[in-house]
Amino acid sequence: MEEEALLRKAREIRAQEHRLKLSLRLRTLDNVVDFIHSKGLISMLGGSELPSLVSALLGKPWKPTGKGFTSWLEWWDLQISGKNAGYLLTDIPRRKDVLGTRIFRNNKTFVSNRLWPTLDPIVRRYQELTGKHEILSQLEWKIIDTLETKGPTRTDKLRAALSLEGKQHTAKFHRALAQLENHGLIVGYEDPNPEKHLHAAIWNLWDRRTELPRKAPHMSYQEAMARLLEKTIDASVLVAESEVPKWFPWEGSLEGKEELVKTGRVVKTESYLVAARVAEE
Repeated sequence: MEEEALLRKAREIRAQEHRLKLSLRLRTLDNVVDFIHSKGLISMLGGSELPSLVSALLGKPWKPTGKGFTSWLEWWDLQISGKNAGYLLTDIPRRKDVLGTRIFRNNKTFVSNRLWPTLDPIVRRYQELTGKHEILSQLEWKIIDTLETKGPTRTDKLRAALSLEGKQHTAKFHRALAQLENHGLIVGYEDPNPEKHLHAAIWNLWDRRTELPRKAPHMSYQEAMARLLEKTIDASVLVAESEVPKWFPWEGSLEGKEELVKTGRVVKTESYLVAARVAEE
């Protein structure tokens, strides 16, 4: 297939699969859950290569703007299975089969349990490096140790356990949480039963949240990274090759890219990477 025709076809498939048409928009909770599982990982909001849940709910492309919550009003009150979309999005990460993470571009990303076995060897490697104090900071080590001891812990209680309750500690505490969440080492979801006016996440360690069997991984770190890269390109359908280095925080995340192209698991055309199935359909 000629490059121009391939790219045109990829854009058409992307619009179809990402539900970027009003007639295709997600309308029920079952639609939403099926959408996440069919893609493996999706962006909660939008503005990236991955499918966007908010865009799929609207049936058109959407991304956050500098207007803050004002821009969210476009979709927040959409009714999905009798519930506001805004509240639905806080419910999703509490499901047993979906995680809310920040592994992709440090943005909120929903990950299906079908992809957890691929992520597990990657996260486990960073758990080992963290345990040896070879990466991350002292505060981040303390957060891991505290969650190891206390189990799932809400943000305010975690700060208290670390003696970081003052406002002067807020920025560094949340930077540490973001760094750990970005690497997949911790996973959070909003407390479903907060005290009045309190919105806070409950944090847990990756392995305790996923509860995957604790045995030797079936994949090496390098193979897991290649599979994750392939799955992300497949979910995105079409990506600018120059953007791929910005996706994941882990070292060696691009090592498998050339092998994917060489073996035909991903198609390279002009400055783009395309899911192999596009050329086959």
